[in-house]
Amino acid sequence: MKKYLLKSFTVLIALTLFSLNGCILDSFNSFTQNIPITEKFIINNNLTSTTFTQEVSLDSSSIYQNYQDKIESIKLLRAEYRTVSVTPSDLSGNIEFTLAGNNHNTLFYISLGKLTPANFQKTPLEFSLTGSQIEKVNSYLSMLSNKTFFVTISVTNIQSSTPNYELIGAVDVLFEMETKL
Repeated sequence: MKKYLLKSFTVLIALTLFSLNGCILDSFNSFTQNIPITEKFIINNNLTSTTFTQEVSLDSSSIYQNYQDKIESIKLLRAEYRTVSVTPSDLSGNIEFTLAGNNHNTLFYISLGKLTPANFQKTPLEFSLTGSQIEKVNSYLSMLSNKTFFVTISVTNIQSSTPNYELIGAVDVLFEMETKL
């Protein structure tokens, strides 16, 4: 009986190790990498409102270029606004952000409301995106040929204590891609 239990135990351990070995090796066949995209904008002089639109492509990222032939999926992780510099510090305005696909269809729109940009120089303001907004972007990205976006930033109701002002802001969008090695 002891021989039978010993053989059964040995076979069970061997089967377990072989199955774990396959799972462990499978995990080394893929690699996850973040792709940050930053779009800066400058607003200056005595404007009360302005809109800035820029085409952005994942192709511009060296990380994307290094893995583009091995990408299995890309998804949106987060987006945020930050102030690079602002003069004077009391400058304020309503800021809106739109991310659109290459066909100019809106993937998501978010109004940040009236902000004082000086408050976001050290700590960025992360966008509170809904699940459906994130899903819409991820659905767009699921076709790997969709790698171009249009970023539109609108600032309205600009108020400043001086007529000459300057705001350099940035919107950071972070994507995550999974690749095969």
